[in-house]
This record gives sequence, C-alpha cells and structure tokens, in this order.
Amino acid sequence: MKILMTGAAGFIGYHLTQRLMSEGHTIVGLDNLCNRGDLELKMARLQQLGIAEQEIKDAIPYQSTQGNFIFLKADIMARKALISFCKDEQFDVIIHLAAVTGSEMAREAPTQMFDTNVVGTQNMLEAARVSGVQHFFFASSSVVHGARAKAPLSEDDDVDTPMNMYAGSKRAAELLCYTYSRAFNLPITIFRFFTVYGPWARPDSLPMTIARDVEAGNTITILNNGYLVRDFTYVDDITDGVMSALNNPQYSTHGAPYALYNIGRSKPVPFLSFVQAVESALGKLAKVQLDAASPLTRGESVEVYADTTKLENELAYSPVWDYEEALPIFIEWFRSYYSEKSSH
Repeated sequence: MKILMTGAAGFIGYHLTQRLMSEGHTIVGLDNLCNRGDLELKMARLQQLGIAEQEIKDAIPYQSTQGNFIFLKADIMARKALISFCKDEQFDVIIHLAAVTGSEMAREAPTQMFDTNVVGTQNMLEAARVSGVQHFFFASSSVVHGARAKAPLSEDDDVDTPMNMYAGSKRAAELLCYTYSRAFNLPITIFRFFTVYGPWARPDSLPMTIARDVEAGNTITILNNGYLVRDFTYVDDITDGVMSALNNPQYSTHGAPYALYNIGRSKPVPFLSFVQAVESALGKLAKVQLDAASPLTRGESVEVYADTTKLENELAYSPVWDYEEALPIFIEWFRSYYSEKSSH
C-alpha cells in the first residue's frame, strides 16, 4: 500500500513507520516539526528512520536512506496544498496521527488545540475524500470519555461530557470522521489510545514524566490519596492493532463504513504500582506525595481502563504486553537515550 502518515516524527508515528516499512509498504510521512519542547526527540526519531536533519526543507520531499519512507515537512493546516498533494500522490490509505496533545496545552492554548485537532482533521478528511483514499485511520484518545466515565470504558459509553479542550477536540474530530464516512462513503477506522508508553515516547507523556521524576528525585504527586487506576499500553500493542485494522474491512455503523475501537491492555494498574515498577527498573526510590484532591479538578477520571471486547470480536486482536514485561524495555531506552544526551 501507499500510505500518507501525519505526525510521522511523533512517538507512535515513528514506531508505526518502522513497522510499515518492514512489511514493504511505501510511507510518506508528513510532520510540521513544531517545537513543544520535544523537537530534539523528533529529529532523533527521524534520524533513526534514515532522514538527516540537515536535508529537511519546507515542502520538499526527502527520501530515506533506509528505503521505502519519504519525509515531507508540511502542515495539516495548509488545506489547499494538502489536497493538491494527495490528488497528485493518490494514496491508498491515510493514517492521521498529528495532533496538539496534553493537559497543559489544553489549558494554555485551547484555540491552537481546536484548530489543529479539529480543523486539521477536517482538512485531512477532505483530502481523503477528493483524492479517493480507500481507508482513513484516525488516532483518538481515552480522554474523550469525560465526566460520566465509568470503568471499564466502552465504545458505547456516553462521551459527550469532555472535561478539557483536548478531550473536546478529539471527540469533535471523531464526529467529523463519522460524518465523512456516512456522507461520502469513506471507510474510516478510529482507535482510542489508552496511556501509551515505550521507547521514544513523548517527553510530556505520563510514563515519561514518572520516569524522569524518579530519575531526578523530583516529588511525584498522586491525587485522590493515591488511588488512581490506569490502562498502560505498550507501543508494540498499538502498532500490532493498527496493522490489524488496516488489514481488515470496516464494520458498518448505522450504514457507514466506520468502526471505532478502544485499544488498551485492558488490565487496570494502580498508579502507585506503576511508579513502583519504574523505581525497580531504575534502581531508585521515588519521592511520592499523596494529595486528597480529586483528579476531576484536572479533567481526569479516577479509573481509566479499556473494555476491548469489540476490538477482540471484530479485529481478532488483543494487546498482550503487561507492564511488568514491557517497562524494563522502556526504561532501558530511557536511560540509554538521556545518558547519551547528557554526555554531549
């Protein structure tokens, strides 16, 4: 397949590009390389994919030295250029990962978050529609479940009470996807990701923040007096799941070629247990402070873990990596990457 992937320099984009390349697909990776404190990491990921930083120019495709990957520095907000590019290239599939993420950005830059996550997604959907793309894949998030969330979280839950702009923007983008699928018969698959971690993770992601705080001796504050439950999902489970979705036809939802799935390990992990596992992997004790405040004050739920029954029934796929097995792999990369950085 010939695939356009947005957010290709991101955490999941990097891993998915590697997987698709290994299976012989041709990938054009699009990323605007914005700097939200992680540009150095984005460049390091691209280097791993055979893209040299000094070769990157705006709107000029660059061929990877490793084969079937082409990188293009471009912005999903440039609608006309994007549509023209997709018409010229005639992609089979679009994988749309690009987004503005994080609770801090949701508070500080809500307009930017809306523009990128909602208008940017609509731009990608329109490019898919007019260029005849056969399958559109969209990355959503467990945060859409909002104030009425009750674990385990199901795809059939009421998700119309988002608690921050990130959740609201992802939910709005999901609705756009369904509308395009129904109105234009565009096959679309959506995955809601649950706390993804692994090598090359985003610096502001929860597992990376925990690892960095334990390593640096910073205090980790845990709300609700320490009782928080999360569904930590290893990145290899995400890439395996996406491949299952790409290789299976979409199920019909109310007459539209549209399917939405939770993808998480579906094994609730107490936040404190995950912190203790990071302690063990790093060989350092964490400084933990318990806070009685509710996580709802930060737009988060107490218990967040996935019901993956639909994923298993329709795609015959279920994540397999337990955090006890995967966390040491993540921490090994964490130590290697950041010790190498500090030595320069």
